[in-house]
Amino acid sequence: MELSLFELSKYLGVEQNTIERWIRQGKLPVSQKGSVYHFPIRDLKKWAVKHNISLNLEKQSLPERETDPLVSLSKAVQNGGLYFDIPGDDVKSVLTACLERISKIPKEFKTDLLTRLIEREQALSTGIGNAIAIPHPRVPLGYLNEPLVAICFLETPVEYQAMDKQPVEVLFLILCPDLKFHLHLLSTLSFCLRDKSFTQFLKSRPDPKILMEKIEALQTLSTF
Repeated sequence: MELSLFELSKYLGVEQNTIERWIRQGKLPVSQKGSVYHFPIRDLKKWAVKHNISLNLEKQSLPERETDPLVSLSKAVQNGGLYFDIPGDDVKSVLTACLERISKIPKEFKTDLLTRLIEREQALSTGIGNAIAIPHPRVPLGYLNEPLVAICFLETPVEYQAMDKQPVEVLFLILCPDLKFHLHLLSTLSFCLRDKSFTQFLKSRPDPKILMEKIEALQTLSTF
């Protein structure tokens, strides 16, 4: 069994031109019939294992179950990590620096992901005010094994076209393999960021352990 270029792009959550670039660079197992590319599933699975990439080729044909467990915000932050002194003087440079620091994003996917994040910002800034932004791509990232939220404290504030015109100092980067995780995490994070004491706390560039404790306490309240 083989996948088409279009099908593979949907499973992985990347643009077709990214896959075409990987083909030219010899990074993907592929066969070509005329001008059409085909990807042997057996070889793709080996490629995914080698590069620690999620490639569940059956998941998109299965109905979503209501009992599927949702990952908590604190767990997603543990997956994504906390990062301090992110350099950069504009949106693109700080997002580039953030992605370089996050080890759970496969290296081959970082260029494509940066493009998607920039496209999202160009459509509508994710700067929500109070010096905070929540960057995220428009589509799920099928190659991720689990949802992650990376909290990135910028070295210097950056103009982000935020709602309140304030430059941004903290990014909550949300990356998910499935839309249901994204909506759940965004909802919980929005609840936490409505707490003024929490947003003030973020400006102190807090100790990671104390920050995680604050998130755990607030996310518990969000379920009531």
